[in-house]
Parts: sequence; C-alpha cells; structure tokens
Amino acid sequence: MDNTAGEAPLVSPNLMLRLTAVFVGLALLGTAELSAQSNQLSEQDDPTLRLADLPSAETRSEPAFYDRLRRLMSGKPKARKRAAKSLARADEAVLIPLVDAYFFSPNEARPELRQTLEELSGKQFGSRYRAWFEYVGSREDLEAPAGYTAWKGELFSRIDRAYRRILSPDATIRLRLREVQWGGVPLDGIPTIDNPESVPADDARFMRDTDTVFGVSLGGEHRAYPVKVLSWHELLNDTVGGRPITLSFCTLCGSGILYLAEDANGTRMLFGTSGLLYRSNKLMFDRATLSLWSNLTGEAVVGERADEGARLTMLPMTLTRWDAWRQRHPDTMIMRPDPAVAQRTGYRYIEGAADEARTGVEFAVWRQSDALERNARIYALRINGEAKAYPLEALLEERLVHDTVGGVEIVLLGDDASGAVRAYERDGREFLLPGVTPIRQLRAEDGTAWRLTEEGLAPDAGGDLLPRVPGHVAFWFGWYAFYPDTGIY
Repeated sequence: MDNTAGEAPLVSPNLMLRLTAVFVGLALLGTAELSAQSNQLSEQDDPTLRLADLPSAETRSEPAFYDRLRRLMSGKPKARKRAAKSLARADEAVLIPLVDAYFFSPNEARPELRQTLEELSGKQFGSRYRAWFEYVGSREDLEAPAGYTAWKGELFSRIDRAYRRILSPDATIRLRLREVQWGGVPLDGIPTIDNPESVPADDARFMRDTDTVFGVSLGGEHRAYPVKVLSWHELLNDTVGGRPITLSFCTLCGSGILYLAEDANGTRMLFGTSGLLYRSNKLMFDRATLSLWSNLTGEAVVGERADEGARLTMLPMTLTRWDAWRQRHPDTMIMRPDPAVAQRTGYRYIEGAADEARTGVEFAVWRQSDALERNARIYALRINGEAKAYPLEALLEERLVHDTVGGVEIVLLGDDASGAVRAYERDGREFLLPGVTPIRQLRAEDGTAWRLTEEGLAPDAGGDLLPRVPGHVAFWFGWYAFYPDTGIY
C-alpha cells in the first residue's frame, strides 16, 4: 500500500531513528560508505524491496543497462564483474543512474561500482559519493537516459514506497532529477504543523523578546510564527485573514517563504515535507496529488501539478524579533507551541536549538560561487525574472537602499535592531533616511510622507499604497544554486 496522505509512514519508529542517524552521519562525514547502511537497513526491514528480486528489464520495457546496474549492485561477485565490464563500455549518460546506484549499494559492491565510474568518466574521486554526485550534476552536456525517472523511483522506494508513486515513469519532471537527493527522512517524516492554536501577544509567556518570528499580515490580521518552532517542523499550513497559507522553511538553505496555498480553482492546498532535496533545497508535496514543489521557487516540479505548470504566489513576510513585531502590531496573535508534540518528538523549542542539532550538516550542490561566503545571509528578490541578492549585513547597516530590479523601482528598508528587511515599490520616488529608529515613516524628496505598513507604503495624504515586494532571507549558496545569473548589491 502506498504511503499516501493521511497514512502513517511505512517505517517503524526504530528504523526511523536508525535512518536519521544514517542521514546525520552521511551529511556530516560526506562518505559513501554510510549510505550503504541505509540500503542495508531498508532491506532488513522490508526484504521485498531487494533490487535483485525486481522484474527484469525485458518485463519493464526499459534499456537493458538497468539490469546490468542491478547486477552491479548485487551480492554476487561474478555477476558484478560481468556487469562492470559491460557498463564500462556504455554511453557516458549511464553515469547518472550509476551514481544513484553507488549511494544505494552495499559495501561489497563498491569496488566494481567505483571502477566503472572511473572508467566511464576518466575521473578519480575514489569513494567520495558527494564528489561523484556533484560531478554528474555539473555535466550539463549529459542527458538522463530513458527510464531514469522509474529507476530513481525504484531506488528511493527502498526508503519509502510512496516515492515509486511520486516518481512514476509517466510523471512530468520540471527539474534535473539527477540532482534530487534523499534528505534523511521518508515522506512526511518531519511533522507538519496544521492549523495551529494562536494566542494574543500578552499570553505568549513562551516567548522571549529576542526570539525571532516570521511575521504575517493578511486581511487586516497579524500573526507571528516562532522561528524556534519552525526550525524543527519546517512547514505549516494555516489560515490568516481568511486566506490559506503555507509557510515553508528550508533550514538547510535558510529560506523561510510564505505562499498563498490555493490552486487555480481557489481550493485550499495542504503541503507536507517530502523528505527529498533539490540543490539542498526542500521539496514539499501537496497532499491531494503527491506532486513535488520547490520551496525556493514555489513551482510544482514533479507530478500532476507540474504537468499543469502550477506555481504558488509568494506573499510578503517579515523575519524579525518578537519584541519589534509586537510593538508594531500589539493586536497580533502568535502560534503557541504544542507541548505534546515537543514531548513526542524530542524537539526543543528554544532559539537556536535546531541549528545546533544540525551543525555541520550539508548536502552536495555542484553549482557554487565564492562571490560571497557560502552561508552568508542575503535578502533575496526575484522580480519579472531578474534575481538579485543583497548581503544582509550591508543592507541592515545602510538601512535605506534605492534600486531597480526586473524593471521595477524599489526601496529596501533594513532595521539593524530587529533584523527586519522590507521592500516596496517606489514608483520613481526617492526617499530620505529619517533620523529616528525604528523607521515608521519615510519622507520623499517631493515632501510627501509615507507610513510603513506590512502591505505597502501608505501616503499620509491618502491615496494608493506603494505595494510591498515579497522577498526573503536565504543563504548565499542556496540562492546561487538556483539563480547563477543573480545580481549582487
């Protein structure tokens, strides 16, 4: 039975703990040998998933080399040697599924796999799976061979059988599937927060002034979500101001992004964590179709919704300190952490605790730039197809920046006390930096005064808002991996 929405993951609690240990070890050490442990664990808990027992290429209507790959991963030395000899003469495109095979293979199969990788590529990366993964990612001249989607689904089904359904042979794919990695948990392996309880600010005794929150304003309603909770759960579905929203927080690349959670028909969508990553960025799934979506772009990238070309609308959100948000919006409500969930999961809802637990965990990303430090925090904007990164430290120091992105004139405001950044359209206006902090009002060079709101800049004399421009904080490496043509302020 597939692990579809509403069903418990097909992984025992003990296996979940062991798989998580494998994930942390693999990410920390970057060694291929640890991935073999995940392979062995999956086979022990569900022997029916052994690759050697799966139907042959002839019955699957796939290229014959996939059978050779299966034999190369087997426990039979003679079969491995024959398969290695044959695959060493194959087309270089076989490198793509071969690297996947390397991740899932037992230790005894690694020498032949490594030898085949080296002979096909002419590279000497040894046993470093991460190096091989980055290498095939960088080979933009290679096209994934026929049958690759089914192959990836077959391998990933060893972790969770739902992946075979998600990566079905006829699935629409709108990303480079070779760059999809397992993130260490099965589908829904990280519990999503759905429709959480919220309380008035005066009742938020679980918050410290210096705690950070994601601040949301919709339909006249203000809501705060503690980062110390989202850092563990990474995803929530809620309704604010009568609008369904999804807040997706990819902790690996530092990007917390707010989306309007409606499909093309205006129907509410509910999302969960897929357990898969693309360029170290979280892939969500919608519970109605099991389609995969990118946290960073809001695009459906695998499945039915990808076939429709669906894309979520990004909404403005403010990452700021709790005391600053509360002072701006004394009527705000704030999500209350659920102590039962904390007790059940072992999550510590303390500022920085989740980051501490993830210290050193990284995933391979082949497209890299040293223009900024890898984990430098930036404020990221993408307008009309143009991407731009603003180093957060510089933005908070300057406090007021005029710019044009994607043909739209904007003004960015940074508050060094709270860490908040807000961007607005400026419609040709130049603003002056006020002498008081925090900035609550701007004066344009033409003498007009404009109040800062979460929705836009509001003219004191009345009239139309200068609308807010949605943006978000991210780590430099994560942003660059998706937008290598990005500008840098």
